[in-house]
Amino acid sequence: MKTKTYAYPTIKILFLLGFIFFAFLAQAAQMTSSSFIIQDPIVGTGGGYGSSATFQAFSAGNTLLSGVGSSATYITQYGFLYFPNPATAQSITFDIDTAADFSNSESSTPYSVPLGTLATGSIKRSDSSSVRMIVVEAESSHGLVVTVQNANGSNGLVSTSAPADNINSASATMSAGTENYGLCVATSGLTGFSRSAGYSSDTCALASSTNGVQALSATPTSILNSAGAALVTGHAEVVVNAGISSTTPAHADYADTLTFIATGTF
Repeated sequence: MKTKTYAYPTIKILFLLGFIFFAFLAQAAQMTSSSFIIQDPIVGTGGGYGSSATFQAFSAGNTLLSGVGSSATYITQYGFLYFPNPATAQSITFDIDTAADFSNSESSTPYSVPLGTLATGSIKRSDSSSVRMIVVEAESSHGLVVTVQNANGSNGLVSTSAPADNINSASATMSAGTENYGLCVATSGLTGFSRSAGYSSDTCALASSTNGVQALSATPTSILNSAGAALVTGHAEVVVNAGISSTTPAHADYADTLTFIATGTF
């Protein structure tokens, strides 16, 4: 019996930091003297000012631009009453690596995971000798969520020369001879992070041919989070898995692009 081979699918990887920006209709300058400062004064109706020989303080009544706005997942506090304390300054760091030595070593762009030649009799998966893992490292003063999305959605790995041909992506346990492509998060080496819903329901390990993977989507899907807590030295190993069936069209140019986005939960 002949075995079809499918040479060198490649996964390109991008990563982004998530930020939320607010536009304000009015701004006020700080008021200072040689010995005093009023941080972030707010605008209101009425008011006036008081003065001495060395200082003048403006005041406003019936303040309009101060308070708290919130949703189920985010809160904003605005006005000088909520001016942040430097001791609680918000910060976030995020790093992706796909080391060529298949380790946790640092690597630089372009990030990629060549899968080599796929065959019906085996599953290709990240390990310590042939397929790179995707290493995620992060810190955040107020918690962090990492999402992943891909370029091709459930079509998974798509042939560049024949876009109608693909290696699909579905939530399932990998099995030799069954076409599938997806990610899972290894439980070993997971530090600081928790696996997000979906990714936490199946077993996952480097070099395992029976990992439970999640279907990839063209819209952001949470893969890692710190459960709202501050994250220190967060570390996760994301395992890439791919397999083909006897009916998968043979091409040497299957590819996909993954985008990881880290958003601080301030």
